[in-house]
Amino acid sequence: MVGRKHEIARLQSDFYRDRYRKTLRWLMGSVFIMFVLLTIIIYFVLFQPQQRYYANTTEGKILPMQQLRR
Repeated sequence: MVGRKHEIARLQSDFYRDRYRKTLRWLMGSVFIMFVLLTIIIYFVLFQPQQRYYANTTEGKILPMQQLRR
């Protein structure tokens, strides 16, 4: 009888241990993905492409315009 209770307790312990490790792996993966996304956002904020301005003529031609310096 005591052996059966120990077996049940060991199985429950194994179950919770395995679930904890699986959850921890998912959380670590999520944290890694968040850091990658944060790095991409910072890159896009710091290295924005130069804005280009265009104008149309009445005939439909597109002409590049010079950017005003501030």
